[in-house]
Amino acid sequence: MKKTLALILTLVLTLSACSALAAGKLNVVQENYYTVPGYSNYGYVFAKVENSGDKPIKVNAGVLEIYDEAGDVITSEDYMEANAEYLEPGEYTYVEIRAEIEGEEVAADHMLTLTGKSEKDAMCLRLPCESKLEMNIVDGWWRHDYMYATITNNTEEPLYSIETAFALLDAEGNIVYMDEDNLYSEHALMPGSSMIVRKDISSTFIDYFEANNIVPVAVDAFAYVEIELED
Repeated sequence: MKKTLALILTLVLTLSACSALAAGKLNVVQENYYTVPGYSNYGYVFAKVENSGDKPIKVNAGVLEIYDEAGDVITSEDYMEANAEYLEPGEYTYVEIRAEIEGEEVAADHMLTLTGKSEKDAMCLRLPCESKLEMNIVDGWWRHDYMYATITNNTEEPLYSIETAFALLDAEGNIVYMDEDNLYSEHALMPGSSMIVRKDISSTFIDYFEANNIVPVAVDAFAYVEIELED
Protein backbone atom coordinates (compact mmCIF):
# COMPACT_ATOMS: atom_id res chain seq x y z
CA MET A 1 0.00 0.00 0.00
CA LYS A 2 1.34 3.38 -0.92
CA LYS A 3 2.34 5.35 2.12
CA THR A 4 1.09 8.89 1.64
CA LEU A 5 -0.11 11.72 3.79
CA ALA A 6 -2.68 13.67 1.80
CA LEU A 7 -4.20 15.81 4.50
CA ILE A 8 -1.24 17.36 6.24
CA LEU A 9 -2.07 20.03 8.73
CA THR A 10 -5.01 22.21 9.72
CA LEU A 11 -4.13 25.48 11.40
CA VAL A 12 -6.85 27.14 13.45
CA LEU A 13 -6.81 30.87 14.14
CA THR A 14 -9.04 32.42 16.83
CA LEU A 15 -10.73 35.50 15.37
CA SER A 16 -12.14 36.69 18.70
CA ALA A 17 -12.82 35.38 22.16
CA CYS A 18 -16.38 34.42 21.34
CA SER A 19 -16.53 34.12 17.55
CA ALA A 20 -16.21 31.19 15.15
CA LEU A 21 -12.86 29.75 14.08
CA ALA A 22 -11.17 30.17 10.70
CA ALA A 23 -8.22 28.27 9.30
CA GLY A 24 -5.87 27.76 6.43
CA LYS A 25 -5.88 24.13 5.34
CA LEU A 26 -3.04 22.62 3.28
CA ASN A 27 -4.15 19.72 1.07
CA VAL A 28 -2.07 17.55 -1.24
CA VAL A 29 -4.26 17.21 -4.33
CA GLN A 30 -1.70 15.33 -6.45
CA GLU A 31 1.52 13.46 -5.69
CA ASN A 32 3.79 11.67 -8.20
CA TYR A 33 6.98 9.72 -7.44
CA TYR A 34 9.77 8.71 -9.87
CA THR A 35 13.14 7.01 -9.45
CA VAL A 36 15.32 8.64 -12.11
CA PRO A 37 18.76 7.21 -12.94
CA GLY A 38 21.76 9.41 -13.66
CA TYR A 39 25.25 9.70 -12.21
CA SER A 40 23.38 8.66 -9.07
CA ASN A 41 19.85 7.38 -8.67
CA TYR A 42 17.42 9.89 -7.22
CA GLY A 43 13.89 9.51 -5.99
CA TYR A 44 11.77 12.51 -6.94
CA VAL A 45 8.35 13.43 -5.63
CA PHE A 46 6.34 16.20 -7.29
CA ALA A 47 3.23 17.43 -5.51
CA LYS A 48 0.47 19.93 -6.12
CA VAL A 49 -0.86 21.43 -2.91
CA GLU A 50 -3.65 23.91 -2.29
CA ASN A 51 -5.05 26.02 0.50
CA SER A 52 -8.61 24.76 0.86
CA GLY A 53 -9.21 26.80 4.02
CA ASP A 54 -10.34 30.39 4.40
CA LYS A 55 -7.18 31.97 5.83
CA PRO A 56 -3.63 32.41 4.42
CA ILE A 57 -1.17 29.58 5.00
CA LYS A 58 2.51 28.95 4.27
CA VAL A 59 3.96 25.70 2.90
CA ASN A 60 6.42 25.41 5.74
CA ALA A 61 8.39 22.14 5.59
CA GLY A 62 8.52 18.74 3.94
CA VAL A 63 10.12 15.31 4.26
CA LEU A 64 10.47 12.53 1.68
CA GLU A 65 11.17 9.01 2.93
CA ILE A 66 11.89 6.15 0.50
CA TYR A 67 11.43 2.50 1.48
CA ASP A 68 12.67 -0.85 0.22
CA GLU A 69 10.44 -3.90 -0.33
CA ALA A 70 10.71 -4.84 3.36
CA GLY A 71 9.36 -1.43 4.35
CA ASP A 72 12.66 -0.18 5.74
CA VAL A 73 13.78 3.40 5.08
CA ILE A 74 16.68 3.47 2.62
CA THR A 75 16.96 7.25 2.33
CA SER A 76 15.21 10.45 3.32
CA GLU A 77 15.44 14.16 2.57
CA ASP A 78 13.97 17.26 4.18
CA TYR A 79 15.16 19.89 1.70
CA MET A 80 12.02 21.08 -0.04
CA GLU A 81 11.67 23.27 -3.11
CA ALA A 82 8.33 25.07 -3.07
CA ASN A 83 7.17 27.86 -5.36
CA ALA A 84 4.84 30.55 -4.02
CA GLU A 85 5.02 29.23 -0.47
CA TYR A 86 2.45 31.74 0.78
CA LEU A 87 -1.02 30.64 -0.29
CA GLU A 88 -4.21 32.63 -0.09
CA PRO A 89 -7.49 30.68 0.20
CA GLY A 90 -8.11 28.73 -3.02
CA GLU A 91 -4.55 29.10 -4.34
CA TYR A 92 -2.27 26.17 -5.20
CA THR A 93 1.43 25.64 -5.71
CA TYR A 94 3.94 22.92 -6.57
CA VAL A 95 6.47 21.22 -4.30
CA GLU A 96 9.50 19.09 -5.19
CA ILE A 97 11.72 16.95 -2.94
CA ARG A 98 14.43 14.60 -4.19
CA ALA A 99 16.56 12.11 -2.27
CA GLU A 100 19.66 10.24 -3.43
CA ILE A 101 19.39 6.45 -3.45
CA GLU A 102 22.85 5.02 -2.83
CA GLY A 103 24.35 1.75 -3.96
CA GLU A 104 22.11 -1.05 -5.19
CA GLU A 105 19.10 -0.10 -3.07
CA VAL A 106 15.77 -0.38 -4.88
CA ALA A 107 12.91 1.95 -4.07
CA ALA A 108 9.59 0.16 -3.55
CA ASP A 109 7.53 2.77 -1.74
CA HIS A 110 7.68 6.29 -0.37
CA MET A 111 6.00 8.72 2.00
CA LEU A 112 5.71 12.49 1.60
CA THR A 113 4.96 14.63 4.63
CA LEU A 114 4.26 18.35 4.27
CA THR A 115 3.44 20.86 6.98
CA GLY A 116 1.93 24.31 6.80
CA LYS A 117 1.59 27.13 9.26
CA SER A 118 -0.36 30.33 9.67
CA GLU A 119 1.62 33.19 8.14
CA LYS A 120 0.91 36.91 7.86
CA ASP A 121 4.45 38.21 7.19
CA ALA A 122 4.30 37.87 3.39
CA MET A 123 2.11 37.06 0.42
CA CYS A 124 2.67 36.06 -3.21
CA LEU A 125 1.24 38.44 -5.79
CA ARG A 126 0.34 36.31 -8.81
CA LEU A 127 0.60 37.70 -12.33
CA PRO A 128 -1.19 36.84 -15.58
CA CYS A 129 0.73 33.97 -17.18
CA GLU A 130 0.26 31.90 -20.33
CA SER A 131 2.22 28.67 -20.81
CA LYS A 132 3.32 26.63 -23.82
CA LEU A 133 5.26 23.42 -24.51
CA GLU A 134 7.51 22.78 -27.52
CA MET A 135 9.12 19.35 -27.83
CA ASN A 136 11.76 17.98 -30.22
CA ILE A 137 13.10 21.31 -31.45
CA VAL A 138 16.15 20.56 -33.59
CA ASP A 139 18.95 23.14 -33.69
CA GLY A 140 21.86 21.79 -35.72
CA TRP A 141 23.20 18.75 -33.90
CA TRP A 142 21.16 19.49 -30.80
CA ARG A 143 17.61 18.72 -29.73
CA HIS A 144 15.71 20.87 -27.27
CA ASP A 145 12.48 20.53 -25.33
CA TYR A 146 11.17 23.85 -24.05
CA MET A 147 8.65 25.10 -21.52
CA TYR A 148 7.51 28.71 -22.00
CA ALA A 149 5.70 31.20 -19.80
CA THR A 150 4.49 34.59 -21.06
CA ILE A 151 4.16 36.90 -18.05
CA THR A 152 2.40 40.27 -17.91
CA ASN A 153 2.80 43.00 -15.31
CA ASN A 154 -0.79 44.10 -14.74
CA THR A 155 0.12 46.43 -11.86
CA GLU A 156 1.05 50.12 -11.91
CA GLU A 157 4.57 49.57 -10.53
CA PRO A 158 7.79 48.04 -11.89
CA LEU A 159 8.11 44.50 -10.55
CA TYR A 160 11.42 42.95 -9.55
CA SER A 161 12.35 39.39 -8.58
CA ILE A 162 9.53 37.80 -10.54
CA GLU A 163 9.57 34.04 -10.00
CA THR A 164 8.09 31.50 -12.40
CA ALA A 165 7.04 27.93 -11.60
CA PHE A 166 6.75 25.26 -14.30
CA ALA A 167 5.00 21.90 -13.98
CA LEU A 168 5.25 19.52 -16.95
CA LEU A 169 2.15 17.33 -17.32
CA ASP A 170 1.19 14.17 -19.17
CA ALA A 171 -2.19 13.54 -20.83
CA GLU A 172 -3.77 12.54 -17.49
CA GLY A 173 -2.51 15.70 -15.81
CA ASN A 174 0.19 13.92 -13.80
CA ILE A 175 3.20 16.05 -12.85
CA VAL A 176 6.24 14.47 -14.52
CA TYR A 177 8.80 17.27 -14.11
CA MET A 178 9.22 20.64 -12.40
CA ASP A 179 11.47 23.66 -12.83
CA GLU A 180 11.59 27.33 -11.89
CA ASP A 181 13.12 30.66 -12.92
CA ASN A 182 13.80 34.01 -11.22
CA LEU A 183 14.18 37.46 -12.76
CA TYR A 184 16.19 38.58 -9.68
CA SER A 185 16.34 42.04 -8.21
CA GLU A 186 18.51 43.80 -10.81
CA HIS A 187 15.85 43.52 -13.53
CA ALA A 188 12.29 44.84 -13.61
CA LEU A 189 9.18 44.17 -15.68
CA MET A 190 7.53 47.52 -16.33
CA PRO A 191 3.78 48.17 -15.92
CA GLY A 192 1.77 46.88 -18.87
CA SER A 193 4.77 44.99 -20.29
CA SER A 194 5.17 41.29 -20.91
CA MET A 195 8.14 38.95 -21.05
CA ILE A 196 8.72 35.34 -22.09
CA VAL A 197 10.57 32.90 -19.85
CA ARG A 198 11.93 29.73 -21.46
CA LYS A 199 13.24 26.66 -19.66
CA ASP A 200 14.96 23.69 -21.29
CA ILE A 201 13.71 20.35 -19.92
CA SER A 202 16.51 18.26 -18.41
CA SER A 203 17.87 15.67 -20.84
CA THR A 204 18.04 13.19 -17.94
CA PHE A 205 14.27 13.40 -17.62
CA ILE A 206 13.75 13.27 -21.40
CA ASP A 207 15.67 9.97 -21.45
CA TYR A 208 13.59 8.73 -18.52
CA PHE A 209 10.35 9.64 -20.29
CA GLU A 210 11.37 7.78 -23.43
CA ALA A 211 12.44 4.69 -21.47
CA ASN A 212 9.18 4.58 -19.52
CA ASN A 213 6.67 5.59 -22.21
CA ILE A 214 5.87 8.90 -20.54
CA VAL A 215 4.61 11.55 -22.95
CA PRO A 216 4.51 15.17 -21.75
CA VAL A 217 1.71 17.12 -23.43
CA ALA A 218 1.30 20.40 -21.52
CA VAL A 219 2.83 22.87 -19.10
CA ASP A 220 1.17 24.58 -16.17
CA ALA A 221 3.10 27.74 -15.30
CA PHE A 222 2.43 30.60 -12.94
CA ALA A 223 4.40 33.73 -12.06
CA TYR A 224 4.49 35.67 -8.81
CA VAL A 225 6.31 38.23 -6.70
CA GLU A 226 6.81 37.65 -2.99
CA ILE A 227 5.79 40.74 -1.01
CA GLU A 228 6.56 41.38 2.65
CA LEU A 229 3.59 42.62 4.63
CA GLU A 230 3.75 45.28 7.30
CA ASP A 231 2.37 44.60 10.75
